[in-house]
Amino acid sequence: MSVTGRVQPVSDASQHPGVRRRLVSVSERWVGVVVLAVLFITFAVALPGQFLSYNNLVGVIGNQAIAAIMALGLIVPLAGGVFDLSVAGVMTLSVVSVTDLFQVTQGHFPIPLAIACVCAGALLVGCFNAFLVLKLKVDPFIATLGVSSVLVGMSQLIANGTTITNNIPDAFTTFGRASFWQVPISVYVFIGLALIVAYTLSFTPFGPTLYATGAARESARLAGIRTNRVLLVAFCVSALGAAIAGILFAAQTGSGPPGIGDSYLLGAYASAFLGSTIIHPGRFNVAGLIVAVLIISIGVNGLELAGLPFWVTETFQGVALLVAVVLSRLERRTAT
Repeated sequence: MSVTGRVQPVSDASQHPGVRRRLVSVSERWVGVVVLAVLFITFAVALPGQFLSYNNLVGVIGNQAIAAIMALGLIVPLAGGVFDLSVAGVMTLSVVSVTDLFQVTQGHFPIPLAIACVCAGALLVGCFNAFLVLKLKVDPFIATLGVSSVLVGMSQLIANGTTITNNIPDAFTTFGRASFWQVPISVYVFIGLALIVAYTLSFTPFGPTLYATGAARESARLAGIRTNRVLLVAFCVSALGAAIAGILFAAQTGSGPPGIGDSYLLGAYASAFLGSTIIHPGRFNVAGLIVAVLIISIGVNGLELAGLPFWVTETFQGVALLVAVVLSRLERRTAT
């Protein structure tokens, strides 16, 4: 009771700025999971016979595995504050190179050695990107875009403008098309790589140094972090992820089309940026990436089953990328 005899209103804890901020933080972290659940339930109710079939659900997971592997590599340089658009060219050159090695040797080139050569080439591209950005001080967006164009041109030269299909070893395609419980091998590769990247970012010294470099590179350098070395590793990881995606694509299709990487670039970036708004908002993270990949995959699949035309894939991915960028800006404004 107050001195006036009136009962004072009980303070609402939810109105306290700290509590309110925590509530907003929780909603930001899990809104992507809610969106995924809503999409799944909506299509399950609207298209139960088609969407809920085992083959379709397996296809939903498998269709995005290649783009997801590319996105998994991308989140490392993005977490370090730099773009890497060369992944499209790296994937293209990897597809063409691995199939060309088989073609010029009449299918006798050892498969493990072919994979090792392609991965080594990707690491060289990553080092070259780092040289352009860190030593020559070229803007990473421009540098990696130029490198990507060069790699695509090299792919066209190697393949002579045609899709390579000759002398691809059966063992190579058998591996690429293998499945367990009808789940494609590419999904298991993604899961294995995701565990490695998640562990590295969360439980090794590299993760904090990478995020510190991305947040404020000069401050991180002054604090003793070898930012150039961190970003060199980041560019190499990104290129290696694109190479692995390209090798798996070639193994699945048994072909080497010169130009395939560009078709995966938008989906990879959409997944990476959308994932940065989920689970750990404002930070590129593996858990958020997985949720984002499922959102895009389920969204595209459901809309296609509903009868929408072929252009729905890139449209949905573009919308997801725009939404992710807007959410990221809102998150930064809220934080400040």
